[in-house]
Amino acid sequence: LLFSQSPNPARDLVNPFIGTGGHGHTFPGACVPNGLVQLSPDTRPDGNMDWDGCGGYHYSDSVIYGFSHTHLSGTGVADLCDVLLMPVTGEQSSSWLRVGFRQLFDHNEEQASGGSYKVRLNGAPAGDYASLSTRPVVPLDQRDPIDVELTATPRTGVHRYAFPQGLDASVVLDLRHRDSLLDSDIQIVSSTEVVGMRRSSSWAKEQVLYFCIRFSTPFTGQQGTDMRLHSQTAFNFGKLDAPLIVKVGISAVSIEGARANLEAEVPGWDFDAVRAQAEAAWNAKLNKVQVSGGTREQQRTFYTALYHSYVAPYIFNDVDGNYRGMDGEVHKADHHVYTVFCLWDTFRALHPLMTILEPEMTSDWIKTFLLHYQQGGRLPVWELWSNETDCMIGYHSVSVITDAYFKGIRGFDAELALQAMVASAEADHFGLKAYRERGYISSEDEPESVSRTLEYAYDDWCIARFAEAIGHKEIADRFYARSRNWQNLFDPNTGFFRARRNGGFIEPFDPYEVNFNFTEANAWQYSLFVPHDMDRYIELVGGPEGLDRRLNALFTANDRTSGRDQADITGLIGQYAHGNEPSHSFAYLGNLSDRPMKTDTRVLQIMNELYHDAPDGLTGNEDCGQMSAWYVWSAMGLYPLCPGKPEYTTGMPLFDEVVIKTAGTKPLRITSTVAGDQRAHVEMINLNGKDLASFRTITHNEINAGGDLHFDLGPEPGSAPTPLERTRAVEREVLPVPIIQAASVSFTDSLVVTVSCIPGPWTIVTSVAGDGDHPIKHGAASPFVLHDGATVGAYVTTANGERGPVVTARFTKIDGGRTIVLESTYANEYAAGGANALIDGLRGGNDFRTGEWQGCRDQDLVATIDLGRVMKLKRVGLSVLQDQKSWIWLPSEVSFSTSTNKRAWSSAVVTNDLDRKTDGAQLREITADMNGRKARYITIVAKNAGPCPEWHVGKGGTTWIFADEVLIETE
Repeated sequence: LLFSQSPNPARDLVNPFIGTGGHGHTFPGACVPNGLVQLSPDTRPDGNMDWDGCGGYHYSDSVIYGFSHTHLSGTGVADLCDVLLMPVTGEQSSSWLRVGFRQLFDHNEEQASGGSYKVRLNGAPAGDYASLSTRPVVPLDQRDPIDVELTATPRTGVHRYAFPQGLDASVVLDLRHRDSLLDSDIQIVSSTEVVGMRRSSSWAKEQVLYFCIRFSTPFTGQQGTDMRLHSQTAFNFGKLDAPLIVKVGISAVSIEGARANLEAEVPGWDFDAVRAQAEAAWNAKLNKVQVSGGTREQQRTFYTALYHSYVAPYIFNDVDGNYRGMDGEVHKADHHVYTVFCLWDTFRALHPLMTILEPEMTSDWIKTFLLHYQQGGRLPVWELWSNETDCMIGYHSVSVITDAYFKGIRGFDAELALQAMVASAEADHFGLKAYRERGYISSEDEPESVSRTLEYAYDDWCIARFAEAIGHKEIADRFYARSRNWQNLFDPNTGFFRARRNGGFIEPFDPYEVNFNFTEANAWQYSLFVPHDMDRYIELVGGPEGLDRRLNALFTANDRTSGRDQADITGLIGQYAHGNEPSHSFAYLGNLSDRPMKTDTRVLQIMNELYHDAPDGLTGNEDCGQMSAWYVWSAMGLYPLCPGKPEYTTGMPLFDEVVIKTAGTKPLRITSTVAGDQRAHVEMINLNGKDLASFRTITHNEINAGGDLHFDLGPEPGSAPTPLERTRAVEREVLPVPIIQAASVSFTDSLVVTVSCIPGPWTIVTSVAGDGDHPIKHGAASPFVLHDGATVGAYVTTANGERGPVVTARFTKIDGGRTIVLESTYANEYAAGGANALIDGLRGGNDFRTGEWQGCRDQDLVATIDLGRVMKLKRVGLSVLQDQKSWIWLPSEVSFSTSTNKRAWSSAVVTNDLDRKTDGAQLREITADMNGRKARYITIVAKNAGPCPEWHVGKGGTTWIFADEVLIETE
């Protein structure tokens, strides 16, 4: 059956429960578009211990802890869930404050739509009642339920509680709920008004929230606990004849700001009027895209996706313009200021969608970015409540700015924007210094080195485009050159981007392996991430035919991964992972190959199999709208293949008609006709009655101009379009960095070294500088053999003498008489090269993810070293690492036992005295003096520090020992 859109999509076509099951991490509660308040039930008390509880709610649960006023929509890290209220009856309030408990609910008595939420609370589970001497266990069918309704404005949450007749009514206020409470305060202003603040630390290290609560009925009594922090209290109302209305205004600025927000947005007590206002706000946004046709499920999935696309970012300033800045100070702006910028995810599809639907809001987002730069020194990466979390990678603010600018969205200071872009890209953190100097990030420089290099390269292209557009050619040239750095990780033999170490590629290589060289992905899932320079990439993989082969391999590969467990990698079709963001554009890359019709089937498969009108209807984290924005674009038949280029590639529309209200004077009407009742392939596309000049591309200006875009669909694909005439991303050739490859970094006898490079019109120049008195050799041929330690350098040069960057590799000759036997088991993802890692002479840095650290979990590290002959020892030791936030601690003690014959042993024990609470990476060499003791065998036992302590976020969890080298000094 085909359906026409409802005139009230917020009520009829939005299902906020989509994504609340599975791994979607969304919440079902009440909010308005881009509102700071998201008033929703919390069914998970501790998001830090429960990944699927990041959004505060999971559909599999049957109890509610209360209703809090802030939430994150589909993130993979927990925070917010501030200012929890819970209505209770009888003596429950004192019991709640004393021991805490939950209330049962049934999904059959739960409803949600755009702007409202409703549920019936059925009292605490029997197990909770059993622990309370003040209340006997009551069968569920005999309990007195409380009906809860929620709605919201941008900065105020409104509750309506219908208590059972004849029972005392109370409302518990809990500021201790969820993340770590640093400070709080509750002030009783009157019998109808309570104000206060909450300062907490979690993902946002310093989150400050103020609140003003008003009750429609005066409370008659109040009780509290933990008065040191004033963090919990209950308000008693006696027996009520009518529902209790509770209004809660919030602010990041002050109590006065929270009160002003409440008074401006909800001056009265008409709950239904506020709910109708919220619904109308949603309909105003949802009706910007009107669809006809498709199934009812497809329409509900579509409008819920559009709804989720409008949840974040959140408005952050008060009604008077005041906001809390990145410097922690209060400022005032003449435009809306926003928070929650999930940019690693949302630059790909959400922000491009809003350049069409919300150009003015996009401009305000960019102005907010520039405030972050002025107050914090750089553009946001993943900003949350005026905190830079530095979660994820890249500096994708530049993508949002460039994409908007080339689509005609201005109103911000372009010169300041470029200054902020360059400052962010020229910083020395997160591998950027090595990236600039070497032309790529090596695994020993920074974890996630491959992903960082690829995404920095794309961001640099955005900076170059923007600089060129506003007349800064020198900056543009510099960043165009940097945007080619992706090619320095391309392996021409395998066709994958690979991690490098010591000048070469890390071996062995498994493209299925999830490791710390990639960001929540493996080599497959980053294998085509060159959105800005696909022409050059296509050259390297064998032209359009080669691109088709690469895509076929991706989508038909085995769908299992190896290496470390990564919960974000979901929604696998082959090794395409739709449940996480790096692969999101790959289904559309077939449009650049010689077989564009494969895009049609791949996009249809993703839409039909990985999105549903159900709680588990999202295949992965929603990530603040990105997962949903992909569906919105795809269902309309379009996708932003490369944000920063004002154009879109075409796909497969799901509906007979889509009408988009653009910023232009008339809407864009997208229609499709289906031949043979088979929506399988695109046969032809025309715009305003004329065939598209480039069959698979439509520009932003063409969309904004409006008109009619028509798709002819059917069982057979149309003829392949003529390849697009494209301007190369980088006009001047950028010379690559050679690859210096050997079987290992250390060796005992001799080592074969090869030097190679990606194909091109250049020559490789190699030099070898030997240890000690060995001569320096220039122009060494490849391959060559080292018999002693040496430093190898290489670069490429062109016929006119232009030289590329120099890459160096250091190879060390070690004593081949030493062997090691491990009795402990190291984790595959922390192998550091394997069984000999602790005697290979290679040292790790201050990050356990860079590849030289060997980790063993929930066990002692036990190793015996055979020196090959009896020697006099000066000192022995073990180099270890502590990073308590990653559950890695120094061993509690290390024993060193020595023997000449494995029969008689002498031992020394060294106790670790570093506090387990010490934060940050802590490198230690735990050593013992041997004072000339003779030994051939050394046994080291490093005792695991034990489970995570009570104060730790992972209390009771298993812990790690990380070591990089056994230290042996001989006389």
